[in-house]
Amino acid sequence: MESPAQTPRQEARRTAEVNEFVVAFYEHTIGRADFSPSGIAEELGVPRRRVEQAVRVLRDLRLVKPAEGAADRLVAVSPEAAQMELLVPLEREILDSRNRLEGFKGQLNSFVAAFEKQARTRAETVVITDDREEIELRLLEAAQSCTTEVLVMQPCVARETPEFRLARPLVLEAVRRGAQGRILYPHTARGDSDTRAHLGELLPAGGQVRTTNEVRDRFLVFDRKTAFIPAGEGDAIAVVYDSAVAAFLAGLHARVWESAFDFDSGAPGYAGTMGDLKATLLDLLASGAKDEVIARRVGMSERTLRRHVATIMQDLSASSRFQAGVLAARTGLVDLALRGAA
Repeated sequence: MESPAQTPRQEARRTAEVNEFVVAFYEHTIGRADFSPSGIAEELGVPRRRVEQAVRVLRDLRLVKPAEGAADRLVAVSPEAAQMELLVPLEREILDSRNRLEGFKGQLNSFVAAFEKQARTRAETVVITDDREEIELRLLEAAQSCTTEVLVMQPCVARETPEFRLARPLVLEAVRRGAQGRILYPHTARGDSDTRAHLGELLPAGGQVRTTNEVRDRFLVFDRKTAFIPAGEGDAIAVVYDSAVAAFLAGLHARVWESAFDFDSGAPGYAGTMGDLKATLLDLLASGAKDEVIARRVGMSERTLRRHVATIMQDLSASSRFQAGVLAARTGLVDLALRGAA
């Protein structure tokens, strides 16, 4: 016996085949003890093929059935009887499915409290690892569950660390899903072609990008719940599942964000931030910081830093770095840097 449940495609086909002729054919058979399709075809003067199509539709709808004791003859069935045969089992199946659904919901709800309790009291508040695969998996977990906000502070793409290289596509995907993305780069990222190429995808997706004169830290924060921060020297990363730490980093990010410069992908080069960068370099030179420290603070290579320092010394007519720092202090350029940092 044919199952009353049909696929959507079969339902659509049946609906398309119920036309005026099918209705007229059914009306012509009502009240007869039985009939044969070929006899109806002769009476109506239509091709047998058209009658067979009408019979198939009526059989699907349970409006005709084989006559008792005559396999080659049919009898018309009332719509009420057809409904009992065709729809009642389907309605019962729907009801059973709803009851099963409610049962599953009730069973799963029993585990919700246990899951939430475990999430609040996660055994591993801080995980320190340098295993690339583990870092990638924890980044993937945090990014996929991110729904509201992702905060990033990092060097330019050319100098990014392994975890930021892994996180870059995950952050982009979170922003595309609707999470608010705020990414901080150093001014030097504006001159890096790889960074600009990445931002060419991030900005149209809805991400917000600003650059600042110094990037002293690097971190990622997802939904103010999970943070990824450096764990000393090397490639080790601390994954922190603590909302207090995540909120602290979010506050730090917000303070730097306020004084940072918006990044416009259509603006060439440093786009007006060179003065801010130059003042910061002067400030750090005057403090006596080493090239390695200065380069890390402003997010550039030592080679690029030395090139900038040489230009600054030439502009100030200074014969040494120390003299450049003294001249900068006398002319008020160092104070300018301090005000910009504040």
